[in-house]
Amino acid sequence: MTIMGIVPSQETYDALVGLCYESVLDNDRWPALLDALAAASGRQFGAVAINPPGDAAATVTLAARCDPAAIHAYNADYGAIDPMRELIAATADGQWCHDRRALPAETIAQHAYYQEFQHARGMDDRASIRLDGRDACIYVALLTAIGVYPDAAHDALLARIAPHLQRAGRLYDTMSGLRDGLCGRDRLLDSLPTPLWLLDEERRVAYRNAAAERHTARPDGTLCEYGGQVRPRRATTGRLETAIRQALGHAGAPRAARIAPPAAGGAEILVAPVADAHPHNPLQRPLAAVSVIEPEQHNLKVTDLFQFSRAEARLATKLQEGLSLAEYAERQGIALSTARTQLRALFAKTGTHRQGELVSLLLRLSRH
Repeated sequence: MTIMGIVPSQETYDALVGLCYESVLDNDRWPALLDALAAASGRQFGAVAINPPGDAAATVTLAARCDPAAIHAYNADYGAIDPMRELIAATADGQWCHDRRALPAETIAQHAYYQEFQHARGMDDRASIRLDGRDACIYVALLTAIGVYPDAAHDALLARIAPHLQRAGRLYDTMSGLRDGLCGRDRLLDSLPTPLWLLDEERRVAYRNAAAERHTARPDGTLCEYGGQVRPRRATTGRLETAIRQALGHAGAPRAARIAPPAAGGAEILVAPVADAHPHNPLQRPLAAVSVIEPEQHNLKVTDLFQFSRAEARLATKLQEGLSLAEYAERQGIALSTARTQLRALFAKTGTHRQGELVSLLLRLSRH
């Protein structure tokens, strides 16, 4: 019998707290957190399991110091008969639950889960905690090797770190939703054939799509990046800086601008405001979009720049042709309220507030 008598230090605790919050922002830090948590708490194995809504059992998605074959066996067969499954689910979030303290000794000695799975693989007692998530439940499990018994100091460490684990799990779940949304936005913007930059209030680059990265790598590209800002590669910066300031609202109401090429056959530059409520605005604050339109891409529609839906693009076209909103609704056979909803979407995506302002912007950007 081995009793783990080394008291975890304050430095160890501080390092674990740091790892908790590093894992929120960096998914790759979870293995390091799990490994460090197992070692500091006198345990020899660790695992993270996720139980999506509607699933009968949790699935182990990450493990430390565990045989991959054991993880496969748990997910395929033994997770479904784990006798602690219901007890852990019923335990309050953020509270550790220990197998040997929660179950009768005869259950530990006779149950197939322990005899065929844990004990057969050299694992003995397990401490588990449920971390509350918006959708799925996240579980962290730490296990001892057979014959190893952590002492009260190790259990005290688990109790101290529990609130940080709980908070990290909740934040990670929230950040996962944001990461998924940002990945979707990036895929959409990367699909555009034209270089596109999003600039923040300080005129610094907050985002660039794949086409913009390729453009800046070209020695003959119209725009480049210098000091975190977008600059003309050869022309003076005055016209572009003025257009960006206008789009950001630094000189009155935000408005778009088109910078014509200096010579026939050259590329033109579009600068447009991106409202904080725009669905593809990653920072949720006013931005400026800068895009380069090469001669071979002059057929790009303004609707591509603002990511209008088909219905929104159709309404935008008819408004430019002079139709009133009521006339458009009648010709399309839709309710006037539906047309108004589409118009509000056009306002949100272009950063405009009135129909006349919207039409003026679209006509100005469409003029070649």
